[in-house]
Amino acid sequence: MTPSPQRRWLVYAKGFTLALILFTATAVSPVQGENSFDDHQLNLCEFIETLEFNGTNANETVQWQVGIGPRTPGSEASALLRANFTTETEQLGYTVSESNHTSHGIEFTNLFARWNSSAEDADQLVLSAHYDSRNIADRDANETNRSLPVPGANDAASGAAVLLELARLIPSMNLTYDVVIFWNDAEDQNNNYTEGAKAWADNLTVEEQERTKAFVLLDMVGDADLQLHNVHPGNDTLKERIVIMAEDLGMVDDVADCAGQPGEDILRYSTTVGVLDDHVHAHELGIPSIDLMDTVYGEPKYGTFGTYWHTMEDTPDKVSAESLAYVGRLVELGLRTNAFIIEEPPSTTDDDNVDDEQHQSTPTVVEHEEGNRALSYVAMFAFFSVIALLSYVEWASKRR
Repeated sequence: MTPSPQRRWLVYAKGFTLALILFTATAVSPVQGENSFDDHQLNLCEFIETLEFNGTNANETVQWQVGIGPRTPGSEASALLRANFTTETEQLGYTVSESNHTSHGIEFTNLFARWNSSAEDADQLVLSAHYDSRNIADRDANETNRSLPVPGANDAASGAAVLLELARLIPSMNLTYDVVIFWNDAEDQNNNYTEGAKAWADNLTVEEQERTKAFVLLDMVGDADLQLHNVHPGNDTLKERIVIMAEDLGMVDDVADCAGQPGEDILRYSTTVGVLDDHVHAHELGIPSIDLMDTVYGEPKYGTFGTYWHTMEDTPDKVSAESLAYVGRLVELGLRTNAFIIEEPPSTTDDDNVDDEQHQSTPTVVEHEEGNRALSYVAMFAFFSVIALLSYVEWASKRR
């Protein structure tokens, strides 16, 4: 039997509708690869039960770093820190290397500990923190202190300590990707910033860029009054996953954690702060990047990161094992669930370039931006338009 023209139009309309629905679903939903973070979302609470990060151990490492003295580039304390971290990570099975550089008259050394997974041609994740402490306490209220090097308990030692504690756990995680732990130097000397991370980025090969699926930076993460803000620039997907994990870990105000308890007011991504930090250099290479950072250390103070920042008050008593544990467990959960392995092209709502004057001495608060809804609106409009067309064709066929 030959179908009527009206019936043929009805078949075409239904086929077109189905095709559009499938296209819309593909366009709006992210591609989920095997062993992706999205596969684990419903089971995050099961992963949380297995977390092992020890905040007390990390806090002891903070105190040890401050105890050996200021870790300024080229100092004996800097060399001692690298020797200590090298010995421990090599005993754990890491491949450790250093790279030496000179910039603005500063000779400095980057330290790398690589954990190779058993996977062939594996992707890699870079976890980074600067280990140098600032050479001048130029923000100290006491003018006589401003030429002294800061103790650097939070601004340096906290991030470095969290990475060392994570290094102790990674070998038992059975990860399907490689991890490079990158303790960078010369991040915070005089008016020169992020020199170590810049040197790393400048010397990264194209092959290494392609293999690196994310760059996760930890900076000033030990503040006893921990508040992690949304640092600009950064990758949207990484930020979204951080929020999801933080909620289940009880780090978001009044959001129930896996135990059903209201969360603490720790992750405050409704406040966005523009910071030129080490992650910017990876971001400019197109590597998905995020900066986990507390941008208020002590009391808020305009044009600074708080009253303790870059002062002689940056001491271990201002750092807590609890804060270090929150950040460490957040990153550990991300490692175990592949949350930091970004397969799709980088997605950001930030400008690609950061004003050179937005360095760490002049934080810039910018308006919080919601996710891009444009694609969803277009898809909804197209969907309802086709539904209307389909209804019209069916009505017309019945009339005839």
